[in-house]
Amino acid sequence: MNTGKMKTNRTMKTSIKLMLGIAVVAFTACSTGEDKKAESNTAHEGHAQTTASTAAPAFEDPKAAAVYEHYLHLKDALVEGNGTEAQAGAAALQTALTEAGNSKGADHAGKIASVKDVEVQRAELEALTTEVEGVVKASHLTGGVIYKQYCPMANNDKGAYWLSSEKEIKNPYFGDAMLACGEVKEEIKQ
Repeated sequence: MNTGKMKTNRTMKTSIKLMLGIAVVAFTACSTGEDKKAESNTAHEGHAQTTASTAAPAFEDPKAAAVYEHYLHLKDALVEGNGTEAQAGAAALQTALTEAGNSKGADHAGKIASVKDVEVQRAELEALTTEVEGVVKASHLTGGVIYKQYCPMANNDKGAYWLSSEKEIKNPYFGDAMLACGEVKEEIKQ
């Protein structure tokens, strides 16, 4: 009996050690994954900041800078398919366009700001982009690049343009459905 108890104790100790070992491995694996994810996110954010700081457009006219900044807010919200955020960006853009003296552009931004439906917002983007492009080109960039991008399938296959500070295509007309559909048609720079 003494031998049986010893075997049971040994088996229990071995089982406990095994369970602790598995727990340590699992904890380490989870921690390592999260650490790598955090390192990756930090590296990505650093890259994005570096890219943004080196390529960010700069304008002579602060009103044009405000127009472009709010246009990007709207465009990025449409890329994400976020109608509420697109409304906020469009409302700020409407004010900036009014202050810049572009009432036609302000009207287009106002139409986008008045609806939550992303598809309705996207339908108005092309006309708004034309107005924002006019403001941007009239202001003259003092640094950086703006990419005029084009998707041939947007606007019921008639095609449509948008502006971006990134060369990488992120299509605001289709978002996740066809995020990379499009091409750079022009680089606007000093």
